[in-house]
Amino acid sequence: MMDTVRERWQHLSQRERLIVSIGGVIIGLSLLFVLIVDPLLAKYDRLDRQEVRKQKELRELTDLTRNYETKRERLTKAEQRLPDAASRFSLLTFMEEAAGSARIRDHIAGMQPQVQTLPEGYEETAVDLRLEGVQLPELLALLVAIDRAPYTLHVRHLKIRPKFDNPVNLDATVRVLSYAKG
Repeated sequence: MMDTVRERWQHLSQRERLIVSIGGVIIGLSLLFVLIVDPLLAKYDRLDRQEVRKQKELRELTDLTRNYETKRERLTKAEQRLPDAASRFSLLTFMEEAAGSARIRDHIAGMQPQVQTLPEGYEETAVDLRLEGVQLPELLALLVAIDRAPYTLHVRHLKIRPKFDNPVNLDATVRVLSYAKG
């Protein structure tokens, strides 16, 4: 086969040999581009896009890490203010004492405790306190006592209505929550 190609090459004129050589070089360069250069360029573009995507994911991961650390610190601080098992803290008892210090124990119409177990081993205790005929300064004294509690307490719900016969006196419903590690 090679002999046939050499023999035909010998029979070509100088001008035909130049045209065939230029055509061979063009075909060789085209094959080189199609088989080697173009796939390398495509791979380079894909890697460049992946680099941009990975940098974005890295920034997101860094933000998530920072966010997680902030929330973890907040949780640690909050857990430090939770009552431990040895303290025997009772929200119901605390609310009675707070009502006594605010001088509204006589105005208590009802006090109902509720305990609920939450995920992660926490326990939520709620006390619904109904007050009748209380005045605003006394109610504020109760809220200040709740705010100054030795442990973290949350006033989840506060509803105040004036009495129709004497608007200075109020009916109030207060829902107070405390959390403990179970």
